[in-house]
Amino acid sequence: MKRYALALFLSLPCFAKTPYEGANLNSYQAAAHLLSRFSYGATPGQVEAVVHQGLDRWLEEQLQLRADDSICQQSLRAYPALSMDLKTMDQTYIGTPQIKKMAMDAGVQFKDPDSGKDRQALQQFVRDKNLQTERELLRQLLAQKVTRAVYTKNQLQEVMTDFWFNHFNVSRTSNTARPYILSYERDVIRPNALGDFRGLLGATAKHPAMLLYLNNAQSMASPEAPHLSNFGARQMAMNSKNKKQAMGLNENYARELMELHTLGVDGGYTQKDVTEVARVLTGWTMYSDRRGAQRMERMLERFPDQVESGQNNFVFLPFLHDSGTKMILGNSFPAGQGLAEGEHLLDLLAADPHTANRIARKFAIRFICDEPDQATVAQLARVFQSSNGSSAAMVKAIYNSPAFWSQQSLRAKVKNPLEYTVSSVRILGGQLQTPETQLPIWVERMGQNMYGCVPPTGYPDRSEQWISSGTLVYRVNFAFALASGKVRGVSVPLPQGKLEKVAASVMPGRPLDQALKPVKATLNNSKFFESVRTALPPSEEMASGGGGEKIRVKSKGKGMQPDPAASMPTNFTESQKVAGVLLSCPEFQRR
Repeated sequence: MKRYALALFLSLPCFAKTPYEGANLNSYQAAAHLLSRFSYGATPGQVEAVVHQGLDRWLEEQLQLRADDSICQQSLRAYPALSMDLKTMDQTYIGTPQIKKMAMDAGVQFKDPDSGKDRQALQQFVRDKNLQTERELLRQLLAQKVTRAVYTKNQLQEVMTDFWFNHFNVSRTSNTARPYILSYERDVIRPNALGDFRGLLGATAKHPAMLLYLNNAQSMASPEAPHLSNFGARQMAMNSKNKKQAMGLNENYARELMELHTLGVDGGYTQKDVTEVARVLTGWTMYSDRRGAQRMERMLERFPDQVESGQNNFVFLPFLHDSGTKMILGNSFPAGQGLAEGEHLLDLLAADPHTANRIARKFAIRFICDEPDQATVAQLARVFQSSNGSSAAMVKAIYNSPAFWSQQSLRAKVKNPLEYTVSSVRILGGQLQTPETQLPIWVERMGQNMYGCVPPTGYPDRSEQWISSGTLVYRVNFAFALASGKVRGVSVPLPQGKLEKVAASVMPGRPLDQALKPVKATLNNSKFFESVRTALPPSEEMASGGGGEKIRVKSKGKGMQPDPAASMPTNFTESQKVAGVLLSCPEFQRR
């Protein structure tokens, strides 16, 4: 009887094994793993703090956004664009074509668009008129990203913001979409990063960044299609002098909406479905001071009762909408539903089992391993469907999944360049001393052009994407630049003590016996340090674009290219050697 009572007592919930105990991990190892996946890496002492708080409580605090984020918010004040609404931002930061037109109207003469003299004249005009350029907006976009990643206490929200931005990718290589990306992430992605999928899907569909990036802003019904309202307005649009703004039906967004954002390439849709979805979304466009403003204003003045407005400059123009019947994935869309049929379409796609499976697999790849087992994906898909696509529910399901804590998952993911760069700064307790940090340039040198993935697919979340001989060289260079104080705008206090102690602080919760063998061999290799010292870019070369505007943003995805300089770094101290080797060792590259 006593034995039975004891067994019953031990089976009570308070004595149930935690998810990680089933994988034979202690609380310290589990906390380190949790932080490696649901944050941009631990800060000094954070693993112990999470153990003391309790892993469940830490995760719940992250899901509820209850952490004190005052330090991060204070740092973000350095970027004035973050406090502007979209319209003010649109009017403040001016693109090069608009600036050039202003300069020509003011009497500036341009002879050769590619000549250095013309560029200098344009830059002088910007300075004389005290104008704010798109380049400055881009600088703030990149800088606020790394600032949040380094400082925010709500790390899970920031990780999920990156996850969802990559899923609903918009590239800064698009000239028309680029000015709206800061608002897109701030007003659409981040507020919905831990919310439900349908809300996020609808918000992305209506934001100017997505409308312009995938061309739905210019998609309109053909002249012979049924329409909801006065044909004269459509005729005005179709007869616009700018024919690029009156191209008829555009299927780009409709295709990516199904292939990338929801169902997946094997989602069971046809080309006919793509065309029908594009018809449903005709009239979904935006108002902007930059794009067709005068034409739009004329239409709004003549037909004010026929426009439905939304947040972030979204407008639905019924006179550009194909109001005929449609058939999508076997579902009938009756004629004359207008904006409502687009909302119904998004409901349909968000609730489809193919969407659940696609999103579940992306969650599993991001947070568990590159090749998750189908049983885990299927379980996550069920959670997605039962929770109406709740990101918070998906995160909890991963946390409670045996696969997340398994030996196959531990340290199975390679950090992408942003994760590697930020985790290096965080684990050393680094501080961003100026708003013009060089971190975005280092991230790009390692192969990740922030906000610059050209295809709408976003970056692949797999190890082979980020590891090559060339990118590994830049990771080593960054580790030593950071350790030797040569990453402009960033300061890090180097840990002191014996190698084993320093390694335990840099890689908490990791098995160090095997990890330290190559580290010790490298520390005894004087030729290695000489090669790093010689190859390391001088800090003057890695100019951050603040003040002197040394960053040049080039088209076709090349991104920021630093100007050359001549000085070389000095020899490394022993502490710098230890920190540099540990940060560049294979074990630290993994999360």
